[in-house]
Amino acid sequence: MNKNFTYLFNGVSHTDVSREYMNNLGMSTEQVNSVLAQRDFELSQNLNKRLDAYRAESDPLYMEWQYDLTPESEQAWRDKVLQIKQRYPIALAD
Repeated sequence: MNKNFTYLFNGVSHTDVSREYMNNLGMSTEQVNSVLAQRDFELSQNLNKRLDAYRAESDPLYMEWQYDLTPESEQAWRDKVLQIKQRYPIALAD
């Protein structure tokens, strides 16, 4: 489940996009499919956002690590990559 994706149903915000959960909320098949399509669209946009963030945020840290080869600079780079992956998830899961 993508915790960054939320949708409203009956005025309440939800993050669970499993069909079973949404059916239990009383959503119609059309509503479930609409939520899943929106989620898929948003996740597809994250690939470009992630690539842009790598270029702007993590690539400079990687180059710094390659230059000085310290454990601290390696960790800074790895931490930034993890932050970007969390900010812009690209995995699809129902």
